[in-house]
Amino acid sequence: MSKLFTTMGQNFAYLIQRAFFMLVLTASIAVGSGHAWAASPAAGTVIGNQASATYEDASLAKRSVTSNVVTAVVQQVPALTLDSPLSKTVVAGGQVVYPLALTNTGNGTDTFVLNSTQTGPFSFTSVQFYADANGDGVADNTTPITISTALAQGEVFRFVAVATVPTTALNAQVNLLGVTAASNFGGGLTPSKQVTETTTVTSNAVINMSKSMSAAAGAPGSGPYTVYLNYSNTGNTTATNVILKDALPAGMVYVANSGRWSSAPGVALTDSPVTPVTSGAGTVISYNFGVSATNQVSAQISAVPYGQSGVVSFQVTIATYNAVTAAGQLAGVVNNIATYQYNDGAANIGPANSNAFAFNVTPVISVAMNGAIVTSATQGSTVVFNNVVKNNSNTTDSFDITVDTAASGFPAGSSYALFQADGVTPMLDTNGNGVLDTGPLASGASYTVTLKVTLPTLSTAAGPFTVSKTARSKIDPAQSVTVVDTLSAIGANTVNLTNNTSTIAATTPGYLTTTAGETTPQVTNTVNPGATTRFTLYVNNTSGVGVPDSFDLSATGLPAGWTVVFRNAAGAVISNSGVVNGNASTLVYADVTPPATQVALPAGVSVYFRVQSPTSGALDVVRDAVVVNTIRSVQLAPNNNGQVFPGGIIVYSHTLSNNGNVTETAGSIALALTDTIGTFSSIVYVDVNGNGIIDVATDLVVNGSSNLPSLAPGASVGLLVKVTAPSGAAIGAIDVTNLTATTSGPINGIAPSAPVTVADTTNVIAGNLSLLKEQALDRSCDGLNNSTGLAFASTNITTGAVPGACIRYRVTATNLGTANALNVVISDATPANTTYFATPAANLTKAGAIVGAVTTPASGSAGTISADLGAGVALAPTEAVVLTFSVKINP
Repeated sequence: MSKLFTTMGQNFAYLIQRAFFMLVLTASIAVGSGHAWAASPAAGTVIGNQASATYEDASLAKRSVTSNVVTAVVQQVPALTLDSPLSKTVVAGGQVVYPLALTNTGNGTDTFVLNSTQTGPFSFTSVQFYADANGDGVADNTTPITISTALAQGEVFRFVAVATVPTTALNAQVNLLGVTAASNFGGGLTPSKQVTETTTVTSNAVINMSKSMSAAAGAPGSGPYTVYLNYSNTGNTTATNVILKDALPAGMVYVANSGRWSSAPGVALTDSPVTPVTSGAGTVISYNFGVSATNQVSAQISAVPYGQSGVVSFQVTIATYNAVTAAGQLAGVVNNIATYQYNDGAANIGPANSNAFAFNVTPVISVAMNGAIVTSATQGSTVVFNNVVKNNSNTTDSFDITVDTAASGFPAGSSYALFQADGVTPMLDTNGNGVLDTGPLASGASYTVTLKVTLPTLSTAAGPFTVSKTARSKIDPAQSVTVVDTLSAIGANTVNLTNNTSTIAATTPGYLTTTAGETTPQVTNTVNPGATTRFTLYVNNTSGVGVPDSFDLSATGLPAGWTVVFRNAAGAVISNSGVVNGNASTLVYADVTPPATQVALPAGVSVYFRVQSPTSGALDVVRDAVVVNTIRSVQLAPNNNGQVFPGGIIVYSHTLSNNGNVTETAGSIALALTDTIGTFSSIVYVDVNGNGIIDVATDLVVNGSSNLPSLAPGASVGLLVKVTAPSGAAIGAIDVTNLTATTSGPINGIAPSAPVTVADTTNVIAGNLSLLKEQALDRSCDGLNNSTGLAFASTNITTGAVPGACIRYRVTATNLGTANALNVVISDATPANTTYFATPAANLTKAGAIVGAVTTPASGSAGTISADLGAGVALAPTEAVVLTFSVKINP
């Protein structure tokens, strides 16, 4: 009640079309239902895509392969709405106030410049804009504004235009005030909107009414909140038969017998029947709820003299949300609008609308998911669990999906992979927090998460076996659900991974095959950013005497950018323990290096060291931790695995990054290559143009430190390692190409960082299908990029990917082996924030001719794109098939 201009008419009328517009617009913005306006992907959203393919090799063994990941970053496009044109009457010399709501319908944060124009037989002596944060139609303060606050995507800025009428204005004269808001984003894009406010001069009574509440936000089921219908007569004569009505919107529930009138303090107004109440001045009010109309408050006041004002109030609660049926008030804005009418001494005026008071119903987050049971599975097979995630929240949310094993665990050697709802496309991180997720899921909608568990080839342990899966809200990470998937009994060899000492006995820690099983770190090391800390591990083959085995080494749990290098007792880099006899142990060092830019982690970060037999599937995990102090670090990534035929070549991509805080000058980093099989050869190039392909004319061969550029902090350079297999290489041979980067120094007194190494593991096989994913920006969605042709590349798109534009994908499957690949099927899916676009339609080609069969979602829908070369159709050595299709970024 302390806001500006209360004496000159704090209560204002909205037209019917304004009320309708606000109800539709704010509901669609808040709920994201798509009924009227669906938000475009926010600027900076990363659209990632990865393809997969299945085939049979010459031995009829079923194999699968995944492509590289390509990404496109959504660019900002400004847009806005401004509502609404209103009509008001005012006396000469008075003030007129127009409440407005500006909505940022662009896909990024923006500010908006406010301006005005006017036409008509009289001009306002002044026009000013003021903020109106709570939307009650009254200025918050006396500070004029010319620009809005910074508005996030979908955010609403409420303000008022205050105009002063000259004393010389004549009765019935009309002024047309144009209020304009224009985007301040820049970049050649300055969209604007204008509304025209109509002001008519009168010499009679002028009733204004505004709507406000005791609070502007609350959760479903909260309250009571007081609703105020503030009225005043700013005209020259007495207004009679003043009628105020408020039909409560969905989600608001009336509190019985809560009506009150400021002119009769302490007197309760009856809901039903209608019982008139008289004020001390002799004015009569007739009040009811639900009598004049269902779910409506009505108040009829006999007279309001000029210069007088009053308040009719009542209370409401917010409807309770039902998480089981997804029924009840949705999250977001509920606009509460009242109407009024009166006789101004000459004629009946109205009914007209008050301002729309915006009450924000806060989100209620709830998620459900089912567990799944598979009765049996053969050894070495892949078990498929389908879990349906349902968003029982009252708003759109996305849910991070994480997988752990329960206390009993799956057999050691099992591997886990999450797939999208189609069951064939790998699940991606769509919300940018580093965890795989469902993508945006509307309130009440469901999404099927597919977990594929590949069992070891040998297994004898008794079951049942369980794996737990958690769906966690992105909006409120405290809200999650965990379910258990179950499989019948199988078994496997055993291994025990321990710290510092060897043990063959089945003691704790040991036999814990999941990260969830390790509840506390066994060993905690301290390290500086960019430095390396060593963990001493023992791989204990506990399968019994006479059961030798070997174990692959890996580590998980560390943040992105960290590296782990395994070494044997002699210091050689290894990725496998080598043969360990039954009831015997072998020493392994794990060298862990955080990035140079890593912030301090005094509480430590967990690292889960894992050993797994590639033959028996025996598996164990031990949890250790690294505490990072608060410094020069060079990183190589990633480790790769590939397949090649005898006499063939394969190219692995790596990124050399400076994660330190000083520049590594040209010549300060040296590269070295080694192959575990002496007859293999390898060479490394600088990927000058960043296309992931060796271009002999431009890419530079690295010899030691020559041709490596200077790397500023945070900068990186692409490296391409070409590995050549000898023509006599044996089928099944495995070569590990180790690429090592060594820094020299010191720089500014900082010692060189430890050498870093990545391993490219190359398997020699008879058949080999390679999958390459490329993309091109199609701005006009015509498949031609404005008739200039499309430039496909595996590099990421960082400009031009605006809402409404298209991305065209090209997936090339090439048989690099020496035998036919049969039954080739390429699978892909529309990424989050996009839909399939059928111009031109998806197709599969071979040597330029259309082949096979392609199935897609309907144009404008999301789903899987599958290209089947055909049952029994062979893809001969050196042959390739190409799948092309388009997606459209949500506008």
